[in-house]
Amino acid sequence: MTRRRIRIAVIDDERITGMRLQEHLAAKGYPVDLFFDGESFLERYRCAPHNLVITDMKLPGIDGLEILNQVKARQIETEVVVITGYATVDSAIDAIKAGAFHYLTKPIRLDAFDNLISQVIQKILLRIETLDLKALIIRKAGRDGMIGTSPEMIRVFDLIEKVAPLDCPVIIQGQSGTGKELVARAIHRLSNRHDQPIVSLNCGGFSQELIANELFGHEKAAFTGAFSAKTGLLESADHGTVLLDEIAEMPMDMQVKLLRVIQEGQIYRLGATRPIHLDIRILAASNRDLEEEVKKGRFREDLYFRLNVMTLSLPRLKEREGDLWLLADHFLHKFNQAYKKDIKGFSPKAREALANYSYPGNVRELENIMARTIALAEGGRIQVEDLPPHLKPPAGSDDSSFRSLEDLEKDHIRKVLQGVNGQREKAAEILGITRSTLWRKLKKFNLPL
Repeated sequence: MTRRRIRIAVIDDERITGMRLQEHLAAKGYPVDLFFDGESFLERYRCAPHNLVITDMKLPGIDGLEILNQVKARQIETEVVVITGYATVDSAIDAIKAGAFHYLTKPIRLDAFDNLISQVIQKILLRIETLDLKALIIRKAGRDGMIGTSPEMIRVFDLIEKVAPLDCPVIIQGQSGTGKELVARAIHRLSNRHDQPIVSLNCGGFSQELIANELFGHEKAAFTGAFSAKTGLLESADHGTVLLDEIAEMPMDMQVKLLRVIQEGQIYRLGATRPIHLDIRILAASNRDLEEEVKKGRFREDLYFRLNVMTLSLPRLKEREGDLWLLADHFLHKFNQAYKKDIKGFSPKAREALANYSYPGNVRELENIMARTIALAEGGRIQVEDLPPHLKPPAGSDDSSFRSLEDLEKDHIRKVLQGVNGQREKAAEILGITRSTLWRKLKKFNLPL
């Protein structure tokens, strides 16, 4: 990586020392700006931040410690090295506690200077590489709503790119909330069918007759109440992609019919005598291990073998090291815009509470937590008090500190409604319930209807 990407500022009121350091760094290929006071540096820094600031501690006007504080307040990633005399080493140590990378004492030995600068440059380059990687990942997957730079997610993104153009069935496995539908849409977008439709059906909770009608459609008068013909999802996805979500829930008899569609490439509408030929790609998603379902006799082995050309397994959120804060920042920005808020970040206690939570609902649960929290938060940063009750550390072991679940739910609903200025539809969305369920709870808790 080229050194020209790293911008360095040297601040020293001793002109000979400052010019010596500038020339030494410039000879190594770094762009260097030289300043003789803190005011002129900060004026430039506000417009164009540097990656590395090397500043003397004693300066006329604004001193090195104040420069450090202002730099870190504006751009915490900027590294700062302070220069001090032997008599002021204590203040240099204070600077390190405030976030400085390290310090040098005068007179400066160039070998010690080079060694220290080499260390800090490596740290900066690693950060730049990480940011470049994040930008690449977000460019690749961000359009489909997937964000992550953990090794686990990079493997997922690589597999998506590999399987997308193959035009074969794919099984997508992962717990609820891990992003199976997002992966399916990414596969479709990167496939040769990207300009054709993608349709999805959740196979859970429906009778065999209803699933058959949804998938295959029906002819007019095929059954009582069929006053007109209906195109099924499979037919509407011709030349495109079909996502069968929670396929493990599909009734056994429907699994037989789906197998026939894959084998023969045709369907019959309910009540029809002529087949309709189709060209579709099938993606199957499940929160269960389909191989285990086959062993337990709950999923047809022949259908499993037909679908299992490629399998893509999604990690749980807790397995995605480093992705939690990338996702939290993404949702912070998203819901700041949605709710017209300007929340800057998280307090240390809030970060600790979020980091310690297990997220059984994975990314979807994190998104819901952020939506509720941002709707309720009133300050410039999210505090631990703004988080849902189940994320907060216990107030104490005394029984008097515990409240019933109904009391907590009532208070939470009230706070959400206050946070969205009484908008029922938005409150129901944040709470993850329907408007009718919200109405029943308002009535139950004797809250304003």
